[in-house]
Amino acid sequence: MSHPQGIAPGPDGPERAHPEDDPGEIERLRHLLDEYVYTNPREARQLLQRQRRLLDRFSAELPTLEHRTGEDYRLSYHLHLANLESQEYRHEAAAGPFAVALESAEQRGDIADRLEVYLAYTGHLSNLGKIESASDYLDRALRLLDSYPSDRMRAHAACRHGYLYLLFFSYPKATTKFLEAENLLGGGTFALTPQDHYMYSLAQSGMGTIYQNSGESERAVAAFERAIRRCETIGLRARLPWHQLNLGKELISGGDYTGAATYFEAVIDGEANGSSRALAAAYANMGFCLYHLGEYDRTATYLDRAEELYRGEAEPDHVELASIGFMRATQLMDAGDWQAAITELNRALPVAEVDDSTSDPRLLSMVADAYLYLSVAHARLEEFADAYHYHCTYDRYNRRFHQQVDILRQEQFAAQFRAEAREQENRQLKLRASQLKLKALRAQMNPHFLYNALNSIQSFISTNDAATASKHLAKFAMLMRQSLEYANREYITLEEERQFLTDYLEINRHLRYEGTLTYGISLHPDLEEDITGVPTMILQPYVENAIEHGLRGQAEGHIEVVFMPDDDDHLLATVTDNGIGRVRVAEMQARDPGRAHHKSRGTQITESRLQLLSDADREWVRIEDLYAADGTAAGTRVRVRIPVSEMLPRRADGGV
Repeated sequence: MSHPQGIAPGPDGPERAHPEDDPGEIERLRHLLDEYVYTNPREARQLLQRQRRLLDRFSAELPTLEHRTGEDYRLSYHLHLANLESQEYRHEAAAGPFAVALESAEQRGDIADRLEVYLAYTGHLSNLGKIESASDYLDRALRLLDSYPSDRMRAHAACRHGYLYLLFFSYPKATTKFLEAENLLGGGTFALTPQDHYMYSLAQSGMGTIYQNSGESERAVAAFERAIRRCETIGLRARLPWHQLNLGKELISGGDYTGAATYFEAVIDGEANGSSRALAAAYANMGFCLYHLGEYDRTATYLDRAEELYRGEAEPDHVELASIGFMRATQLMDAGDWQAAITELNRALPVAEVDDSTSDPRLLSMVADAYLYLSVAHARLEEFADAYHYHCTYDRYNRRFHQQVDILRQEQFAAQFRAEAREQENRQLKLRASQLKLKALRAQMNPHFLYNALNSIQSFISTNDAATASKHLAKFAMLMRQSLEYANREYITLEEERQFLTDYLEINRHLRYEGTLTYGISLHPDLEEDITGVPTMILQPYVENAIEHGLRGQAEGHIEVVFMPDDDDHLLATVTDNGIGRVRVAEMQARDPGRAHHKSRGTQITESRLQLLSDADREWVRIEDLYAADGTAAGTRVRVRIPVSEMLPRRADGGV
């Protein structure tokens, strides 16, 4: 792995070569964290602490470094911290930094930032089983990908999508998504980062889970082994112990306790690379293997160590703690020590923290089994009244367990139905949007404009004015080329939209109005035209309408186009002409049999596009009639509210 100049790698990570009063250290730490969050979690936590101290120290005067602002570094800090906690399944610890990262990305982050945060948060919500919320953030990410085509982000999105399908038990769809992620990550269209290798290992682990749940043990083992090999090859020490645990558990399910113990021992020998939770799970599973291998003395040692680690967690996992207690009780029952087993079960039951509101099937099943064991143990001691009491309690918890399983299945089916309905709706909306865009592009250039432009160019050629003909033909060809190029893009930059309108008006000015048409196009200084994206050629139909109708029959005229900020997600554009007004246009159309009921197809289609391109329910287009002081018509102003999207990231992605 490469290291930024100025920080020499030590045996356990970078040496602290830069003073704490150097703001440039923040950029070097960010660069290191991009790698260490996935390869060296222990060092990553120390680096995050240093970065936090620097951000706090320079909060008021942090300069722009490597084209990044202080807010960029704060977003990066919280996302790195959230990803680190999420990798170790510290869900509560991850929630806070995720909330800050989301707020920051949505308020000022660019499109690449939003994509990364949305996809990471989708994974976090999936781990919590919050299917609806996870689907919502994945949808947001997929919409952003329409205007930011990145193979890297598509791969990450496919992997997250696969895990959502796993929650629905939609294994065929999950398989398709994991294979898509694998193909994109191996396609060679971008250089893989540690995060990309991490996503590859997740895709392999997801495939392993599918095979595992489908009873294909050999294929599950092979998939988990691929994930482990990638982690070992790249040095993804943060994720490696979890893949080793997955493989070990799969081997246990096949009765291969010796093989499973090999992987649990590897986690323990490496101290789970700093993850106390993964280390505790390895000790607990190792104890389980040793018991089945007949090494009873060592079993207790490993279970004790697992319990110690779980209790030392900031958020102790009471499910695992109770499980360890029940495992000890099972061993005592197998040894015929019934009284000691009863004592252990009564000690473990409160740890499970089960009451009438508990809905977790794992806990209900575990507690039901514990009461069954208590019933058996008391029966062996001929304490039949107690045995009957505990058996009745077992029946009650067993019924609750099965009821809760049914409820969860119904909820999963309902969530799956809603997700599939949402997917179908999204497909229909995308199809509708594509159809409207195609119709808009077909209606974009009025045939009269094309005919008049070409006819005027031919006139210059006929009069031997080759220079003028060549100049206007070049402009006309460029306009046609732009319209064809933009046809495949959902969004273009505001700069491209302005230039397209300029070229369009310039051709009309010279080839239709012989220089008598004037125009102006202005942008508010707060608008960043090079990174602000607008729907492709969204304003041209209104400019054309002003020429074809507003200035109809006039020998000269003026059109003014203005772009202004509206809110974070929209801008406001106005198209103003000094023409004859809508009333006069309607009167002229009424006298023309061929245009009596004419309506601009381009503007109608554009309004439909605007409605589809945003979730907001608002008035997209407003038309105002303008009048002079004496009451005569003085033109028309069209106000168009346009949804925007940032087009270019402020940092290099490498995967576009």
